[in-house]
Amino acid sequence: MTNRQGRLEGKAAIITGAASGIGKGTALLFAEEGCRLALVDRNEEKLLETAEEIKALGGECIVIAGDVSSSLTAERAVSAAVSAFGGLDIVFNNAGIMPIGDIVDYPEETWDDVMSVNLKSMFLMCKKAIPELLKRGKGSIINTSSVMASLTEPGHGAYTASKAGIIGLTKEIAVSYAERGIRCNAICPGWVETDMNVKLAESMGGMDKLYPVIKQQQPLGRMATTREVGYAVLFLASDEASAVTGSCLYVDGASSASI
Repeated sequence: MTNRQGRLEGKAAIITGAASGIGKGTALLFAEEGCRLALVDRNEEKLLETAEEIKALGGECIVIAGDVSSSLTAERAVSAAVSAFGGLDIVFNNAGIMPIGDIVDYPEETWDDVMSVNLKSMFLMCKKAIPELLKRGKGSIINTSSVMASLTEPGHGAYTASKAGIIGLTKEIAVSYAERGIRCNAICPGWVETDMNVKLAESMGGMDKLYPVIKQQQPLGRMATTREVGYAVLFLASDEASAVTGSCLYVDGASSASI
């Protein structure tokens, strides 16, 4: 393991959506910083690949394959983390989906699925994890929202509503538990190099078709890498952010600042 600073040395974290994208990028970064990890995702094959990469770095992790919208998965994840690592310090609620469609034609079951995976899952994980964080006397929860919580475009009604709800949940938890040592913050990414966006590019005819859209919407002129987003999560998870709670950290290449 190289360039290790140990900013999370000895701490234990749960990361959902750890099989790919922001979750995987953050998991690798956390492992480099000495964190022990409980990785959660419904894609067990890719989850195990993430675990192997972490172990190759010299990191320690366990895997929990399951649907994050199920209370059973949240219970299993928290129980497994506490059993393996002796406690829990950090929760990164990151799993999410983004089915697109006009609100008039949008299937009700798809709406419910988006709300369950994107928002309900965070409620369930916090519900199970907070009692364990309280045993430590402090802890950090980071929730993945999106720049699209406040800025949106046609076809993203369910996604936008769910991501806006995440900000509300984040602030409520922060206010409720600030005096008891638990911090809760959100990250709001813009365009990021994830499998989801690669598939979007493919549906448009290739990355060359997508990049003009990104350049127009994100003044940085490119997508952020998952590692760049991971550094924002790392800051919020670390003791360096000990006075930061109830905040939304935008990692969006100035998308939210642009007209």
